[in-house]
Amino acid sequence: MALDSRFLAELKGRNSIVDIIAPYVQLKRNGTRHTGLCPFHGEKTPSFTVFEETASYYCFGCGAGGDVITFVMKYQNLDYMEAVRYLAERSGMALPEEESRNAAYQRDKRQRMYEMHKLAARFFYSTLMSPSGKAGLDYLTNRGITRESIVRYGLGYAPDSFSALKDHLKSKGYSWEEMLAAGLLAKSEKGNTYDKFRNRVMFPVFDLRGNVVAFSGRILGDGQPKYLNSPETEIYTKGNCVFGLHLAKNEPEGTLILCEGNLDVVSLSQAGFTGAVAPLGTAFTKEQARILAKYAKAVVVAFDNDSAGLKATDKAIRFLEEQGIPVRVLQMQGAKDPDEFIKTYGKERFAMLLKSSKTPVEFQLEKLKAGMDLNDTAMKLEYLRQAVEVLTGIQSAVERDVYVLKLSRELGISSDAVRAEVEKGIKRKKAAVQRKEIRSSEQEIAGTYDRVNPERAGALRAARAEELIIAILVRHADLWQLAEEKLPPEQFVTSFNRRVYEFILSEYRNEPDAATPVFAKAFDDKEMARISFFINTSVLHGEPEAQLLECVEIIKSEGAKRVDTGALTPEQLMQRLQNKGD
Repeated sequence: MALDSRFLAELKGRNSIVDIIAPYVQLKRNGTRHTGLCPFHGEKTPSFTVFEETASYYCFGCGAGGDVITFVMKYQNLDYMEAVRYLAERSGMALPEEESRNAAYQRDKRQRMYEMHKLAARFFYSTLMSPSGKAGLDYLTNRGITRESIVRYGLGYAPDSFSALKDHLKSKGYSWEEMLAAGLLAKSEKGNTYDKFRNRVMFPVFDLRGNVVAFSGRILGDGQPKYLNSPETEIYTKGNCVFGLHLAKNEPEGTLILCEGNLDVVSLSQAGFTGAVAPLGTAFTKEQARILAKYAKAVVVAFDNDSAGLKATDKAIRFLEEQGIPVRVLQMQGAKDPDEFIKTYGKERFAMLLKSSKTPVEFQLEKLKAGMDLNDTAMKLEYLRQAVEVLTGIQSAVERDVYVLKLSRELGISSDAVRAEVEKGIKRKKAAVQRKEIRSSEQEIAGTYDRVNPERAGALRAARAEELIIAILVRHADLWQLAEEKLPPEQFVTSFNRRVYEFILSEYRNEPDAATPVFAKAFDDKEMARISFFINTSVLHGEPEAQLLECVEIIKSEGAKRVDTGALTPEQLMQRLQNKGD
């Protein structure tokens, strides 16, 4: 959709960035700035900053940054136009009627893909309930899945045919090209298309709005792979979806049970544990953790009781704790997964198991202790060493001391001795972090690892002056004509900053009354973060016009002295910069 700058400026004006972010981040005001814990990475010390003056945000920890549109895109997992629509609806604004042909085509394409998946889900369900779906229905019935659960999760059966679904969707007006793009067909080496899912019990994957966006199919018999999943498409990204969350998000108590498999989710829900979800495979992602954080008051990790499940549990704990979600770990004895446990011992025993679930620290200590004979002095000392390493990662002094006392009693060692070892470990970690921060600062100063503006490394003085001009123009729109007169864009030294400068001039030229440029429509998330960083950290002093003219002179003088960094190693670059005195 072609959105003019005036509309976007009004959209930003009606949607205060502080009001948008405050429900998700506990912000503390400091003048015109607000700080809080970053919602995009785990941290204990606030490094996320919202700048009212520039209507932007930046995290000094992970580097995320942008404006109100960028935040909604990133936090709500929306594309640009979806984020604009969300903000427009929130502020009672109507979107402009003009829409480009390409945008209309893309919207129609996505809508047809949604409709195609809905038709496919209905086809699989109707097949399951027909005589030709007996094998699939028998499998689910033998696994204890009721008709009510089949309906609740929209389960189905893909017949053992190479063209059943293809023919059905073709009769509804869809081409094989569309089916192939949707991941419902596969293509042979000879170029022939055929149904991707055959002789499988089908689990539809729903997004949070209730749209079917993908499928996971469980083979009947001994074929491989055991589970076949849809490929990523325009409407489906595996790492951004959580199976069953469209239902579990309404769980009254807010406790979600993170299982490994789709069947675990259905079985748990059927037993009354309605907060069950699964990550569509054991590869639980940071994005999935961020999505769960919106709906969960707590998460119990209940992955399979095998080596792969234990590794997946470690990753899930880390990602969930980064999002600030209270985590517990379910440890099952006598069953490999929740589905098998409930069938073997009943839902009452499973409820007791949930109540006795371990904290992440208890889980880690239990893992370390497994197979160790604590009566053996060497093993006892090794367990203590590894346990101390776990305790050094606990941020709360009170919580840390609880485990110190517990470890002391368990090993028969004085709590003072254990506490002293933990304190030494904490100091070692702090020193390592400080060394890493120093190295990162040196790299940032040199510009060595700059992916957004790689030319910056060879022209630091000019690049800083360019960034300062951009920061001035964002705050003082009335100076854009002076800037363009004194410094045409082609005289900028670095390409990225030149592109930003050209965009600002174009915005002010087309919309003279614009309060501030809307960068989100022209720059990606990494570029937005960089822009947000330098417009908020550049040091403005004195008269803005005089400072702007001073920067112009720096850029012109540096333009003739560009440093070609293309063939230099980082070490050679640092040496050259030191020789130049920059």
